[in-house]
Amino acid sequence: MFQNMFVWNGEPDRKLHIRRAVPIYQGQEEIPKKIIPLLRQSGFYWIMKMDYLKIISSLIIALIERWRPKTHTFHMRCRECMITLQDVSVLGLRVDGAPLIGQTNLDWAELCEELLGVRPQEGELQGSVVKLSWLAHHFSKINIHDGNVEHLQRFTRAWILRFIGGILFVDKSSSKVSLRYLQSLQNFEQGSTYAWGPAVLAYLYREMCSATDYKIKSIGGMCILIQMWAWERCTTLAPKRTPPVLENKPLEHRWLRRGNQHIGNDYLIVFRRKLDIMKQHEFLWEPYTATVMSMLPPICLIGSVAWCAVVPLICFHVVEWYQPDRVLRQFRMQQPIPESPSQPQNIHGLTLKGKQGENWFQLLALMISQWNNRADFRVNIYPRQEGLLSFNSDYMVWYRRKAKMFVDQNNAKTATLILIYF
Repeated sequence: MFQNMFVWNGEPDRKLHIRRAVPIYQGQEEIPKKIIPLLRQSGFYWIMKMDYLKIISSLIIALIERWRPKTHTFHMRCRECMITLQDVSVLGLRVDGAPLIGQTNLDWAELCEELLGVRPQEGELQGSVVKLSWLAHHFSKINIHDGNVEHLQRFTRAWILRFIGGILFVDKSSSKVSLRYLQSLQNFEQGSTYAWGPAVLAYLYREMCSATDYKIKSIGGMCILIQMWAWERCTTLAPKRTPPVLENKPLEHRWLRRGNQHIGNDYLIVFRRKLDIMKQHEFLWEPYTATVMSMLPPICLIGSVAWCAVVPLICFHVVEWYQPDRVLRQFRMQQPIPESPSQPQNIHGLTLKGKQGENWFQLLALMISQWNNRADFRVNIYPRQEGLLSFNSDYMVWYRRKAKMFVDQNNAKTATLILIYF
């Protein structure tokens, strides 16, 4: 049963743990300066800055209560909305390129020794997985690698792996990382050409879908993306003071300065109520204006053809459907009543279990082809949406029949009274 049904029925709130493990260097939450050129080369530099933002757990949990696995959308009072590839782009993470997929049955100890210069001992490698603490132990200092390009590259790969396992593709332990990703870091220039952004969104979608189950106690993936999406689009959920856009830096970097993240409280009941009584004008459908986009670095614009394409998002065995045709208002277009969700029914059941020796390029051939030809799957162009939809518009009448508008019964009563008396 969905989490929101338990809330509606008055059950106690569960404690959903937001998993994250921020890489630390010499006791400080910062990126070692000597590896910054290689991080830029690999395409990870901009996004790595985001891992030092404070997580507002209750905000994320309140949004999970409104998540719908079949459509990968939030059900808000105003209509459906979702985290799109454009929301990923403005973080400074590439959304263009080849899908993130590779071999799943390599000799992982040998790969580790080749690319990191350290071979895991017996018991330190479980399948393709190593502990983040193992990486932190073997790559605790950078000065031992001074003057040696190969050693600096190894340190950088280890740092990226720590970031991948602790921020981008966090599992429910937040203490391990798969070496599957390491094969994509052999060459930094080549590694930067992969579609890391869609992979991150696919993995986050999967975690969010799992977290709608009341019995699940933790959520992985890049949860800070959920928070950033909410801060940019929902004025009542964001800090009171919205800082200005920083020129030639990804949009979310404006929140990194001290004092820009103060939100007042972190109470689930408060965020749940704000979402339950949110008015149409309090949700920003178009936060990324032409002026805002013109101030961002080129990486935030590359691959924009995928923003409005109905395609599979691929992260090795994790494949989730991206359905921007349901949220055209986020792309300045009128939203018709959408068709049935295009998500294949068995897609959430796709795992690595029993498939370690499979050729994933063959297993996912159709989905890889659709992603590679994403320009052919862009949504139809609809007229621009001017203003807010009326209460009795065809779409809103349809949406009220399909959506669960409120999570908390008490908030539903309050909102009804407001409509009656005001």
